[in-house]
Amino acid sequence: MTSLIEIAQNDRNLIIIAGFALSSIFIILGILIGRRKYYNLIAGYNLEPKHIKEQYDIEGLAKHIGDGLITLGVLLIICAIFLYFNFLKLLIAAIFIFLFIVLIILLGSRKFMPYTQNLMKESPSDARHHFLHWLLPERIFRALEKGSRKWLQECRHCGYKQDYWEAGNVRYKAIGEPTQLQYCENCKKFRMHKIRKKTILEADRIVNEIIKTNS
Repeated sequence: MTSLIEIAQNDRNLIIIAGFALSSIFIILGILIGRRKYYNLIAGYNLEPKHIKEQYDIEGLAKHIGDGLITLGVLLIICAIFLYFNFLKLLIAAIFIFLFIVLIILLGSRKFMPYTQNLMKESPSDARHHFLHWLLPERIFRALEKGSRKWLQECRHCGYKQDYWEAGNVRYKAIGEPTQLQYCENCKKFRMHKIRKKTILEADRIVNEIIKTNS
C-alpha cells in the first residue's frame, strides 16, 4: 500500500516538474523574443529575404509574440498545479483559455506582417473571391457578393496594374499600413492605388497579360 502511494506521489511530482520545465521554455523564449530582441527566433521571419524583412513591424511583432509566450508559460504552470491537485474542472477551463490565447497570438500577429497582395499570381483578387465562396455559407456569400466591386489598381512607382475586390466598405489593403496604398508585387513597394472598376472583358485581358508576364 505504501509503495502505491509513493508511486502516485512520484507521478504527481513528475507532473509538476514537467509543467515547470515546459513553462520555462515558453517564458524564456518570450523574454528572448520580446525583451532581448532575438528576432530570428520568430518562425517564418528568419527565412524571409532582406527586402521582405524590412516591411515587418518587427518590434511590434516581437513584443506581441513575446508577451503571448510568457502568458502561455504562466498558464502552463497553473495547468500543472490544477492537474497536481486533481482540479479537473479548473484544468479544463485553463486549457480553453490557453487555446484561446494561442489563437489571439496567431491572428494578432498578422497586423505586424507585410501585406501580400497575391494569393495566386494569375489573378490575385479572384483567389480571395474563390476562398470566400468556399469558406462562407452560400446565402452569406451571395449577400456579400452583391456588395462587392472589382477594381483596377495601378502602381504609382512602376505603372504595374492588377485587380482587387472591394466588399462593402471593407477593402483588401495592407494590414497596419498608415496609408491607403497597397503592396506592389512588381516593384516591391507600397505604391498601388485604386483607379477604376473593371469590366468582365477588361478583367480577362488583365489576367491574360499577367499570365504572359509571369510565364
